[in-house]
Amino acid sequence: MLPVIAVAAVLGTSVFAVESTKTDGPPPDFVVGDYVLIGREPDGGATYSGSARIAPAGDSLVLEHRRGDRRIEAVGRIEVPSPPGEGQVLRFRWRDPEPTTMTCLIGSDLDNYARLTCTWLHDGAEPRQPGLEAMFPTADWPDQGGSR
Repeated sequence: MLPVIAVAAVLGTSVFAVESTKTDGPPPDFVVGDYVLIGREPDGGATYSGSARIAPAGDSLVLEHRRGDRRIEAVGRIEVPSPPGEGQVLRFRWRDPEPTTMTCLIGSDLDNYARLTCTWLHDGAEPRQPGLEAMFPTADWPDQGGSR
């Protein structure tokens, strides 16, 4: 009987290891919401700040991105980057006026709201450094029960 238990223990460990490294990623609705953002233009260009809203739209997501008077609307999806096996990313595409792609890693803050860390560049451009952007959630906080 002992060999069967040992085999089961080994199989149980290997099955657990496979499940714990699975890279399915979060569901798309995890990133839906309002954000504040900070960023930098490609090649170490100007820094900027603004706000964003991500909303569901069928099987994709819509990003409404605002920086001062500038407004961009982009369509996004959760994709497997190339080479595959590296997890999943959230990728947005838009024209401003040239085609642009932003690729975001999806993380979470301490309250389990989505936090996005992104790189972006104009399609076909080869900057030394891509544009950078971080989006922080601005979800409504519960009432703290008093004034500060």
